[in-house]
Amino acid sequence: MEATHLTRAGSAFGRVARAVRLRVSGLRVLLFHERLDSRLVGGADPRTDPALAIRARRLTRPRYRRKLAASVEHLVDDLGSDPGSYMSSAVPFRLDQVEEASATLLALAGALRDVDQVDPRGVAMTLRLITDPVSPLYSAKTPGELQLAVRASLRCLLSQSQPWCELPDAPLPIKEASHGDR
Repeated sequence: MEATHLTRAGSAFGRVARAVRLRVSGLRVLLFHERLDSRLVGGADPRTDPALAIRARRLTRPRYRRKLAASVEHLVDDLGSDPGSYMSSAVPFRLDQVEEASATLLALAGALRDVDQVDPRGVAMTLRLITDPVSPLYSAKTPGELQLAVRASLRCLLSQSQPWCELPDAPLPIKEASHGDR
């Protein structure tokens, strides 16, 4: 009878310890999500760290991916607006780069929204692309730089997909930047 009591106490302690570990991991995700994202972008396996696994699950949730897809689509939608018609504290993005990569950006948004199994690395790369002020979206130095970054994000995003979802090895065409009224 005493052994049964100890077994129950041991399993209860195990459940409490697991719950505490999960809470601590959740707190690490909240405090260090940028570091965790950097590790994911670098190719870290989410199974190696509970906090990394939690962050990967959060990044790949359908609701989060829909919001991220809407942000990507918003970049392309802004191409048609007059940047001088409204005031904003947002960091201005490179219109020429977005125009050049618009088709690939829309493909990325579609994949974020519609593909069932996505790689958290691709989601983290996309998030960094639109939130990091030194990403090619804001500070590209050469033509096609954003296009290459978006393709890399899309390729990683689709790495867990069926072969028919993957990109061909041939580069996507990069159209010449127009120098219209912008």
